[in-house]
Amino acid sequence: MNNNQFLNYANGFQAVPRLGLERITYLMQLLGNPQDSLRCIHVAGTNGKGSVCAFTESMLLAAGYRVGKYISPNLVRVNERITVCREEISDDDLNALLAEIEKIIPEAEKVLGDKISQFEIWTAAAFCYFAKQNLDYVVLETGLGGEFDATNVISRNVMSVFTQIDIDHVEYLGDTIEKIATTKSKTIKADCESGVTVVSAQDETAIRVIGEEAKRQGTKLIVPQSAVCEGKTEIYEIISYGEMKHLRLGLGGLYQIQNACTAIECVKALGLSEEAIRKGLGEAKNPARFEMIDTDPVTLYDGGHNPNGVRSLKASLDRYYPNIKRTVVFACMADKDFMPSLNMLNDGYSSFVFTTVQDNPRAMGAKALAEKAAENGIFGEWAPNLKAALKIARAKGNLTLACGSLYLYKDL
Repeated sequence: MNNNQFLNYANGFQAVPRLGLERITYLMQLLGNPQDSLRCIHVAGTNGKGSVCAFTESMLLAAGYRVGKYISPNLVRVNERITVCREEISDDDLNALLAEIEKIIPEAEKVLGDKISQFEIWTAAAFCYFAKQNLDYVVLETGLGGEFDATNVISRNVMSVFTQIDIDHVEYLGDTIEKIATTKSKTIKADCESGVTVVSAQDETAIRVIGEEAKRQGTKLIVPQSAVCEGKTEIYEIISYGEMKHLRLGLGGLYQIQNACTAIECVKALGLSEEAIRKGLGEAKNPARFEMIDTDPVTLYDGGHNPNGVRSLKASLDRYYPNIKRTVVFACMADKDFMPSLNMLNDGYSSFVFTTVQDNPRAMGAKALAEKAAENGIFGEWAPNLKAALKIARAKGNLTLACGSLYLYKDL
């Protein structure tokens, strides 16, 4: 393909990653295995990965370290995925890396007899970029699963971290918590610099599976203790954790308490001071997770897109805005079982406006979504795009909540 075709492919619609390590392993070999020089904190899980990465990055930065972060999906543009000290990779640097990778793609695909995926191109670009940046740490988020995710091409790490594990992507990862946790647990490495594996407090099955793999690989399992809620400022929690009091979280939402505790255990294992922990927690940034985007009327955006994520969203709504009428703008992917999420939000306080994520072949059409919801007893209006849906919703004067898919964020 010519350069424009390659760039369009690399920057186009975010397809679901194709699992398997053969392609990324060969690609990285051709690039000189830059990932081998990096000190990665590898974060897997179903819900909370982005927030744990954001808290961890922020605390490491507060301690004075140079930190790279690799996340997915991007919300608006690909550059968001690859950051150094919170600065997105520049267009020039990204285009130079993609040009370098493009040169070796034909040979790689010929040898492999298979097409290199978008996610593998992005992951390779991230590793190449980070290797040139003189970093102390890379906070590395898995794309999908763990064992056969492209990020798991790393042969060693600083530590493996696991957030909440839930039923999601069953066609790729299995249909039980045990199967999904088993797949994700394979990011644990025997060659682990800290000797520590951290897993969020959650379903005992997930903790048991991860604990067994941690033991096999010779790492110590740490499960965060419970925090004490001291209060809140708007949508931001103030907590005590262990001996540390009055820690204000920079990310909104009740569910961020657990994510913060997980991240605290990660950086405690690396010897960070209370001062760095306190400062970093308060300065963390992670758009599209219970984010307030307007105040008149209050308009929130949350990327929760599976039952566990929406359950957490609902708990935050009940804490900060109890018994208040709200209008929910909802969109989702056609391959998602969205009714459990809608049923949770349909609590007697919600009216609904259904819409469609733009320029996404996986998106469910707004009219079809409204009809399907109605078949299940949830009735609402529909609008062809987010702008039109928000206009309808905000005109009602109630608290407005946009949710159902992270992909909807770019339509803002």
